[in-house]
Amino acid sequence: MKETLRHKEAFEYFLSLGGEASRNNCRQVADKFQTTERTFWNWYKKYNWKERVEQRNIEISKGLVTKTNESIINTKADYRAEIKVQFSIFKFMLNKLIENFKNNEPLVIKNLDNLKIVVDSYEKLIRLDLTLIGEASIIEEIELKDAKEKLFSKINSIIAREKKTKDLKRNKKSK
Repeated sequence: MKETLRHKEAFEYFLSLGGEASRNNCRQVADKFQTTERTFWNWYKKYNWKERVEQRNIEISKGLVTKTNESIINTKADYRAEIKVQFSIFKFMLNKLIENFKNNEPLVIKNLDNLKIVVDSYEKLIRLDLTLIGEASIIEEIELKDAKEKLFSKINSIIAREKKTKDLKRNKKSK
């Protein structure tokens, strides 16, 4: 006997019930399609409903994996776009600071703790960006830590030099 539209509709209904071969599902399909439970079991075996349910589940799983991967990729892209915006802000601030320094303008750092917070944020953005593209490693983290320490060392030496210059100017004025 060839599978008819009625058989296909019965299978789809069975699938909508969860596709599990149980007495409850058997009764529901038999009642809806006005047939006996024995006929349900015959259709189940003859038209390979178990394998078809498994195949459908595999197809649905593949679709979910694809959608999940696309969602992850889009989310990463959104985060990376936001990180790039933040990087541009940090670069602007840093370039302005460097420009002021080159023009022999005094560096005004009112609060070293706030500067450390900014640098830590920059470091976190770099680490997050590297992680999102799958490139983060312990080596990069060590290099970032070293770079941060060097930056603060330079900042401290600049601050010390600025203080020394101010003190010398005050001493000359007082004499």
